[in-house]
Amino acid sequence: MTDRTTFSGRLLRGRTEEWREGVTMAIYVNLSLLAVLLVIPDEEEQTNIELTLTVLATAIGLLVAHHVAFRLSSRLMHAGEVRHDTKRLMLAQTLGGATAAGIAAVPVLIMGENGLWVSDLLLLVFVCIIGFVASRSGGASVPRALGYVALLVLIVLGVVILKLATMH
Repeated sequence: MTDRTTFSGRLLRGRTEEWREGVTMAIYVNLSLLAVLLVIPDEEEQTNIELTLTVLATAIGLLVAHHVAFRLSSRLMHAGEVRHDTKRLMLAQTLGGATAAGIAAVPVLIMGENGLWVSDLLLLVFVCIIGFVASRSGGASVPRALGYVALLVLIVLGVVILKLATMH
């Protein structure tokens, strides 16, 4: 048994599907919020509360849309039934999405518009950590995993540069 298997076994404890769904939703909401935060117009004066509500409403909208799609596809795959494991998986997705929403919302609540950049950075760091751990758990060397993370950062920086170039 390798160290990687031992770590995974302790972390997952037989809940592989729940962890996968939670992490998937955290990454999905995280990346979606990152995109949304990057396009919020800087010219509009909004209070910290208004900006925070925008972030949270976006996250909730993403979660609701995903839950509808997940329930429908689950019913399709199980002859119209919503199985017990579907509810567990949806709870895991909700927790993952809420984690991403919290990462994005707290800096905005505290710092207002300046918190948008902090939120962007935290969301990027979150994705990079997941990307690094995923690469390493798949057997990639540290340099290769860091290369993967660097690619993620370059993609996000490209989006930031695009946003800055289109600002008035």
